[in-house]
Amino acid sequence: MPRRDPREARALGLWTAGWLFGLLLAGLLWIGDLSVQWPVLLVPVLWALVALRPRRRPPRAPQPEDDRWDVPYEGGPPPTWELPASRPLPRPPDARDHRPY
Repeated sequence: MPRRDPREARALGLWTAGWLFGLLLAGLLWIGDLSVQWPVLLVPVLWALVALRPRRRPPRAPQPEDDRWDVPYEGGPPPTWELPASRPLPRPPDARDHRPY
């Protein structure tokens, strides 16, 4: 899976931190005691700080130094590591079929 662009990763992290903050606050107001459990709200704040940290751009893929890979293969079919296609072996006429379906 390709890495995200730094802007996209930052936006996704802030979006997630915002939703987490809102849902935790709603849960605390509905069920909990805000005067005692307020440190729980520091989790999305830390999440947002991590999302805002400076990020390095991913390194670009190195470019090949020569174009010899663009030349078609000469001298027959191209080399391959694939195995030849196989087909099912014929079954004897008196063999029973033990398939579960």
